Amino acid sequence: MATINIKQSIEVPNTGVTNNMADIKLVYFHLRGRAEPCRLLLAYAGVSYEDERVPPPWENPEGWATLKQSFTYGKLPVLYWNGEEINQGLAAARFLAKEFGLAGKNEMEAAHIDEVVYAIEDVVNARIDFLLEKDENRKKLMTETFQTRTIPILLGQLEKRLAGRGGQFFVGNNLSWADIQTFMLCSELDLPALKNTPKVANLVERVAQLPNVKKWVQARPATAV
Repeated sequence: MATINIKQSIEVPNTGVTNNMADIKLVYFHLRGRAEPCRLLLAYAGVSYEDERVPPPWENPEGWATLKQSFTYGKLPVLYWNGEEINQGLAAARFLAKEFGLAGKNEMEAAHIDEVVYAIEDVVNARIDFLLEKDENRKKLMTETFQTRTIPILLGQLEKRLAGRGGQFFVGNNLSWADIQTFMLCSELDLPALKNTPKVANLVERVAQLPNVKKWVQARPATAV
């Protein structure tokens, strides 16, 4: 099965990261999808890593059926850090967030970050469900529900939570994985979806302007999702 290998190295000073010498590889499909949280965290930290991409299952079903047997849970993404394997996207992203100082200063902050991340993950799962739905009538209904109910409800909840924690960041008045995850989700949405949540919209724009994040978003391979 053909793979696409991308060596991504972004150098911006004063990130506070001390793991520039780590041997890092991220394996996922040639999509943003469930690997993009890890890619954004790696980009923010300015570390070099191997971004190994394989064709999505629908492009090469037989190839993926064979390849998936080589992964512990038969799923992607998988993160390799100095030879250690970390499966499951959220587990890998949480590990990176801790390595890069974005997972909170204590257990309470870590829990507050997880709260936001899991709320967003519920919506990510709903989006993936309708994108993969094959029945056109059901897909249309699921898409409409997502756009008119699921997203507005979550954004309203995030706006309230953000306002309750000072209005700048979700946790500890500092950038965290929760803020980057919010950017990840909202950057996949049409901008009008944010018109009723100005604090979330402002946060998303501030994350978008972080030098490393901005550089990655501009340079990353173009994919459908």
